[in-house]
Amino acid sequence: MGQNSEEKFLERLTRAFLSLDAEKHVNTKEFNAAVEAILPVFDHLGTVFSFAKGEMNTKRESLVKIQDKLPTLTEVVEQDKKTNTVTKKNSCARNLHRLLSAVSFVANLLQNLAKGPAVTLHQAASDAYDATLAPVHTYFVRMAVKTSMYLLPDRATFIASIGETEATAREHGAKFVPAVEELLVKVLALYEGTQMPASDVKFLPSSS
Repeated sequence: MGQNSEEKFLERLTRAFLSLDAEKHVNTKEFNAAVEAILPVFDHLGTVFSFAKGEMNTKRESLVKIQDKLPTLTEVVEQDKKTNTVTKKNSCARNLHRLLSAVSFVANLLQNLAKGPAVTLHQAASDAYDATLAPVHTYFVRMAVKTSMYLLPDRATFIASIGETEATAREHGAKFVPAVEELLVKVLALYEGTQMPASDVKFLPSSS
C-alpha cells in the first residue's frame, strides 16, 4: 500500500465513501465495498487493532451474504426489526451498527491527526477510540486496548505506511470525514428508539 500508485490510499478510501448516496437509501453492496476499502487501515496501526480488523471483516461478511436479498441498509435494519433481532448478537442489523462504529473510529482518527503535526498517533487513536469503540466494549477490553496503545507506531511512520504525506492525508481526510458523518446520520437514524447493547467480549482475541 505504501508503494507508488496513481491513486493514494486515502483517495481510494474517500472515493468509496463519497460514492455512497446517503441522500437516499444506502446500497448494501456499495457499503460492503467501502468497508472493505477501510480494513487495511488497521494493518498499519499494528497489533493493537488487529482484532478490530478481524471483527469488522466477520461482520462485513454477514452483510455480504444478504446484500442481494436486502439491497439497502434500510432493508437490513427493517428486516431485523420485524423479527425483533436488531440487538441480537451476530444479527445483520447489530453487525451493521458495529461496523458504523469502526468506520467512525477511522474518521475520528484522521480528524484528530488533521489538527496538526504535534498530535501524536497515540493521542489521535486514543481519543478516537474513546469516542467511538470504547462505548461498545467491556471494561476489560477497553483496558487492554488502552495499554496496547503504547505499541502504536509514531505519526510519521503511520502516515508513510499508508502511502500518504502530511499534505495528502490532510487533503483526503477533509473529504472523507464529512462523507462518513453524512453516512452515520442517515443510517444511525434507522436505530432510533433502540438501545444497542455493549459487546460481551471480555478479552482481546489473540493476534497470533
